[in-house]
Amino acid sequence: MSLQVSNREADVLLKQKNILSSQVLSKYRFAGQVTQTCVQYLISLINDSYHFGRHAPYTVAELCILGDSFLQASLDQAFKDVNEKGIAQPVTIDVNDLVEGYSPEIDDKTDYTFQAGDIVTLNLGCQIDGYTSRVAHTVVIYPPGIPSETSRELQPAGPLLGTSADAICASHIATESVVALLGCALSPEKLPRSVAPIGSQVSGSLIRQIVDSIAATFHCIIVPGSKVRRIRRFLAGQAEGVVAERDFKGVVWSEADQELQLLEKSGKFSSEEGQQLVAYDRSIGSASNNSSAIPTDDFVVASGEVYTVDIRMASMNGSDGPGLVTLEVLDQYSGKNAVEGELNPKPSVFIRDLAVNYQVKLRSARHLLTAIDRTHPVYPFKISELSDNFPLNLNTDETSVQEQLKAISKDMKPSRLGMTELTNQRLAVAKPIWAARFVPLPIVLNATTSTGIHGFDAENPTLPGLELPLPRLGITALKLKSLLKRAKKVPVARELATVVLNNKDGEVLRVSGGDSACRPSWVHSNYQLQGELAQGIQDLVKLTQDGRFGIKVRQCQPMKAVSE
Repeated sequence: MSLQVSNREADVLLKQKNILSSQVLSKYRFAGQVTQTCVQYLISLINDSYHFGRHAPYTVAELCILGDSFLQASLDQAFKDVNEKGIAQPVTIDVNDLVEGYSPEIDDKTDYTFQAGDIVTLNLGCQIDGYTSRVAHTVVIYPPGIPSETSRELQPAGPLLGTSADAICASHIATESVVALLGCALSPEKLPRSVAPIGSQVSGSLIRQIVDSIAATFHCIIVPGSKVRRIRRFLAGQAEGVVAERDFKGVVWSEADQELQLLEKSGKFSSEEGQQLVAYDRSIGSASNNSSAIPTDDFVVASGEVYTVDIRMASMNGSDGPGLVTLEVLDQYSGKNAVEGELNPKPSVFIRDLAVNYQVKLRSARHLLTAIDRTHPVYPFKISELSDNFPLNLNTDETSVQEQLKAISKDMKPSRLGMTELTNQRLAVAKPIWAARFVPLPIVLNATTSTGIHGFDAENPTLPGLELPLPRLGITALKLKSLLKRAKKVPVARELATVVLNNKDGEVLRVSGGDSACRPSWVHSNYQLQGELAQGIQDLVKLTQDGRFGIKVRQCQPMKAVSE
C-alpha cells in the first residue's frame, strides 16, 4: 500500500531534507552514539550475568526492556527542541536460528535464557528528527570464564568452532568489505584494481559480487532479507512490505538468488538447455513494470547518501547436500508451527499503517491509537513503550526496578485488548518473527504449485517484485511455506551498520558498528580468504586505514560516561 504524496512534497521530503548539512550530520552522530552505547550496555549485561557470574542470568525479556529504556532515556537528554525523536527499532534479541523480530514483553511467561554455545544477535535503533541509526551485532555465549594468566579478569576457555563460527566470520568480513566499498563512492578513482577495472564505479552489481564471493569462500549462504540499501529521512526500511517506498535503491538478497545455483547442482540442469527448466521468467514481468519501488542492482552509489549494510549468513557445512535457505514465520498458535518443547513466540513489535482509516469501537483501542499516532506514527513500537511508567529509571536499585516493571505490566493489560482491535482492522501491523530454515534440494525440485505463479502470501507481504521466491521453478511463497515441514534449523549470524557518505567533509561517517562498540567475538573458522578475492578485500581494508591517501573513516564512539 502506498501513500499519495504530491511532487512538491516528495521533492522536499526525499531530496531537500536529505542534504547532509551540519545539522543533519550532528543528528546522525548523536543517534549513532546512542545506538553504539546501548549495544555496549547490553553486551555488558550479558557478560556480567552469563560470563562473569556477577548477576543472575537475565532473561531475553529483561534485556529487551532494559535496552529500550536505555535508548529512550539517552534520547531524552539531547535535542529537546526536536519533537520527532525516539526508538526506531525496539531491542530484539535473536538466538541461533532466529533471524529477526524476537522481543518478548516483560509479562511474557517464557523466561527464555541463553545456553553456552548460543549465538545471540542484538538488533536496535533510534532516530533524531527522522535521521536513523540502526545496528545489529552477533555475540557468542561462552561457558563460564576461567581466570586469565595476565589479569584478574575471566576469559573464555577457547574460541567458538563449527558452523556458527563460519557464519560469524563471513558476516563480519562481508560487512567491513561493503563499508569500505561504499566509501570508495567518495573517490571512485581510489577503487582498487583488484576489485574492479580502472574507471569503474561502486555499483549494486559490484556489491553483490563481493558479498557473494565472501559467502562462497566460507561455505555460507546469504540469508534472504539481507540487503545493502539507501536510507533517507523517515525511510529506513522499517515499513518494508507495509508501505511501498518510492525510488528504492539497494541490493536485496532473496531465495531467487539461490535458485540458479541449486539448478546448476541438479543432474537435470544443462547450461545450454537451462531455459527448459524455467517455468516463469522474471524479466518478462519486470519489462512492463517500471515502478521505482522494485529492487534492482542497476544503480550507482553516490556521495552524500546514507546506507545500511545488513548482512546475514548461514553456514551450509552441517547440511546434507545442497538446499535452499528460506525464512519461516514463528507464531504461538497451535496447528501452525507450535511444537511442544520448542520456542513458540508471539509477535510483540508493531508498526502503524497510516494508509488505513477506521473508527475503532473499544475505548482502550481509541486511547492506544491516540498514543501511537502521537509518539510512534512512523517507526516500530512495543506496547510497553506506551506505558506512563516507561522508560525505567536505571539509576535505582534492583528492588525499585522490579517495582517499575510491575507497574508497566499492569499498564499493558488494557492495552493488549485495544491492540487486538487495531491489528484486526489493520490500523497496526504486527512485525513477524523470522527463523531460518534449510530445505534440501530434492524436496524443492519435486514440489508442484497447484495455484500456479499467481498465488502469493498476503499474510506476510514483501518488497515489490519479490512476491515469487523461486521464479524459475514457478514455486510460490505459499508452496514454499508448505515445504518447511521437512526443513531443519540453521543458525544465523548478522551484522548491521549505518554508513553516511559525507561529501561535505570528504569522509565516511560510520554511525554504527565497527570495533568501537561491536568488536567481533572470539571464533575460529576452518576457512579463509584466498586468491584474488583475498587481495581485493585486503586492498579495501588498507584504503580505510590509510588516512593520508586512502579513505577517511570516522566512527561514532560510545558515550564516555557509560563506556567507562
